Amino acid sequence: MARNPVWKKAQELQAQLKKDAVLAEAAALFNEKGYHATSLTEVADRLGFTKTAIYYYVKNKNDLLYLTYMRSLNEIDQATMDAETKGETGLDKLCEYVLSKSFVHPEASAIVNEIDAIEDSKRRTELRKRLRGANKRIAAWIEEGVKDGSVAPCDADLAGRFIMGAFNWMPRWIGSSDKSIEEVTDYFVALIRKTLAP
Repeated sequence: MARNPVWKKAQELQAQLKKDAVLAEAAALFNEKGYHATSLTEVADRLGFTKTAIYYYVKNKNDLLYLTYMRSLNEIDQATMDAETKGETGLDKLCEYVLSKSFVHPEASAIVNEIDAIEDSKRRTELRKRLRGANKRIAAWIEEGVKDGSVAPCDADLAGRFIMGAFNWMPRWIGSSDKSIEEVTDYFVALIRKTLAP
């Protein structure tokens, strides 16, 4: 008997939601403890899964790290689209990027300084290439801001690296602060505006 397509779609959606939960919890633990100090058992325990159940979604811990990075990069792509759609000036685009709902959610995403732990060299190269692209977009918005007058004259590359370096640490700030992610993000955006505005 053929499987009901609606039921099949519901099962696929449920599986995707569970996989997203695994990636979010892994990202939180990697940010909190570091990749090497985190075990698959800890990820499973946090979710109320068995370790065996985790293997339904990932091949091993290194595959899990890669997939958490891919999840973050997909959020970066969405945030870039949000910035280009909502921002009018270069500075506006930079701030809309940081404020994107792709980033401002309770599940941790960004992984700090763990790319070298990716064992597959092709995967490492892929991740670095995409991250370089994201950093170049930040610098391009700063350059755009200098031209349109929303940003004070500066070295766009260095300013972009400064902002992204701080931004990538936000998941750890939030975990050690009594402020919500929205409060931290709003404060961070206020600092960007104050720092870069003429």
